[in-house]
Amino acid sequence: MIYLVRHGQTLWNTETRFQGQFDSPLTDLGRAQAERIGRALAAEIGPRAMPIRAYVSPLGRARATAALIGRALPMDIVEEPRLMEVHFGDWEGLTREDILARFGADQSVRPMDWQFQAPGGETLDTVLARVGLWYETAEAPAVVVTHGIISRLVRGLHASLGHAEMLALPVSQDGFFRLDGGRIDFVPAP
Repeated sequence: MIYLVRHGQTLWNTETRFQGQFDSPLTDLGRAQAERIGRALAAEIGPRAMPIRAYVSPLGRARATAALIGRALPMDIVEEPRLMEVHFGDWEGLTREDILARFGADQSVRPMDWQFQAPGGETLDTVLARVGLWYETAEAPAVVVTHGIISRLVRGLHASLGHAEMLALPVSQDGFFRLDGGRIDFVPAP
């Protein structure tokens, strides 16, 4: 069983900036989301004699989310660089409008995976390869704290989805995804 969490809301989320492997701090709402998810996970998993393993992206927003979850659920944190968000190259820190103004209007007509076309950024195949290597060796049960696109890719790998299907999956900062035996369930954090 894998419990998949996207980090809480950040300042750049509120500004619709592409964070990629840059970072911005959690907002008050982001901290509250992480605390609610921690309580929901603790209720879901129940008391444990040993802390549960937690694979956490080393980016600050994911680490901060994991630390807040850890207040309600004892976790043995393993920083996992393969769970870092997509590197958006020259687009990191920019809004979509900034990207269109600086790099051309043709970006507005790209398919769903247009964000993998960033100059100096990672391709979908590169990101899928690194996430897939982690997924193949991940030990369960585990909590995973990562990012929006990476959450889509992990769920896509779990359910054996194609690229278009996985990139269209919803993401949320108000709960977690339970991955078990090919099944994926969203559990809201009240």
